[in-house]
Amino acid sequence: MTVTLALFSAPVIAEETAAKELELGVKTYKDFCAHCHGPKMVNPGTSSYDLRKWPTDNKDGFYSAVLKGKGDMPAWGDILLENEIDALWRYVATRGGKEPLAETGDGGDGS
Repeated sequence: MTVTLALFSAPVIAEETAAKELELGVKTYKDFCAHCHGPKMVNPGTSSYDLRKWPTDNKDGFYSAVLKGKGDMPAWGDILLENEIDALWRYVATRGGKEPLAETGDGGDGS
């Protein structure tokens, strides 16, 4: 019985963790990103990158851009905590929680 319970509770815990991470991503995005990238990532892409177009298979590029900066975007590596950047990735890669998170490595260039 305990084994069965453990098998059923693991996905629930993972879903709760993902939901909390997305919630932190929303908050972090509002606090640090929305003023340039637009509320809920709605941005025409004329003055700053439209994050809705960020390649979801380019997690490494996203982390690099956030940590080191890219183009006119400042580096946030000394300001944001690791869990906040992870949460931002979940927010951006799931298009604000509307799509599943693709757990892949580096891909496109995100530019």
